[in-house]
Amino acid sequence: MTARHRIEGHEVAVKFIIKEKVPEHAWWEDDVFGRVPTEVMLLSLVNHENIVKCLDLFEDEVYFYLVQELHGTPWVSKKQKKGKQTSAPGKLAVPTPATTPLLSPSASIASMLDSEGPRTPPQLSGNCQLPLGKPVGADVQNGFGEELLKLPQDAPPKFTRRASHDLFECIEQSKHKRLSENQARYVFAQVVEAVYYLDSQGITHCDIKDENLVVDSDLRVKLIDFGSAVVADPTKPRPTYHLFFGTTAYASSEILCKQPYKAPPAEIWTLGVLLSYLLTGHSPFPTEQDAKEGRVVVREPKSGRISKSAISLMHRCLEKDPHVRADILEVRNHPWLQGALESRGCD
Repeated sequence: MTARHRIEGHEVAVKFIIKEKVPEHAWWEDDVFGRVPTEVMLLSLVNHENIVKCLDLFEDEVYFYLVQELHGTPWVSKKQKKGKQTSAPGKLAVPTPATTPLLSPSASIASMLDSEGPRTPPQLSGNCQLPLGKPVGADVQNGFGEELLKLPQDAPPKFTRRASHDLFECIEQSKHKRLSENQARYVFAQVVEAVYYLDSQGITHCDIKDENLVVDSDLRVKLIDFGSAVVADPTKPRPTYHLFFGTTAYASSEILCKQPYKAPPAEIWTLGVLLSYLLTGHSPFPTEQDAKEGRVVVREPKSGRISKSAISLMHRCLEKDPHVRADILEVRNHPWLQGALESRGCD
């Protein structure tokens, strides 16, 4: 949900984490702040321009309220809104072709709050000793939470649902239900930078998908929802997992075949699936059996061909065998991505 700071006036996003739905293995014991969800701990510690920032944290008997920066543009299709259109992205290293989708911000759309609870995260590994960056509990002096935590249980507030800020809706509401190759390259490069940073910290998100990426009208992207993330010591071999709590449509071949898996190679697979959605608007696998066997089907758009370099990167990410699949360094250094972020001054 969204909220507004009572004193400073800025708007934020608030994630409601239902305490009873967080399993025992997904809690973090902190010497100072006690028992908090690992998702909260991770977002309090990471610092990257393509990862949503944790601003504050409150709790009552039922919820943790994870306050985060509100990033992104509400998306609406061209047919739904008349008037000036905003082409995206505004700045690219390569000029945007004429087929660039017209992407437009929308006004808020009111609807009642969904009752669906959060997904539960998988088991964590490693013995990382990390300090919590934000205090737990409501501090009414900072402008958040004063009335929210006093609200009686039998009188829940009526919330409104705003238009989506996520990449799924951005793609869905674009002209061709996909991004141009230049746009896809720019978006994908940002996601890769976030994954590269997380991997250096021993963190694997485990649920990267278009719905977990918020994006603005300049196609600046931030990764959200660390509820499925796992943590390990980055200086040691990564652990093997037997449970999967991500999204099946993005799950790697080894996961779908119910084999033990390591999180980083499985993460690379999700990048390949994401790249297919960005470039074509479709999954690279028509069926689950195709995904199990690693049979990639690239549905090239009618309005232009996809470069061989982009398809090559997709295939490297979607290699069936996780031992020969590309790692994040190979993906980051792939020729298709070189120069993608230069217009933003990134390395």
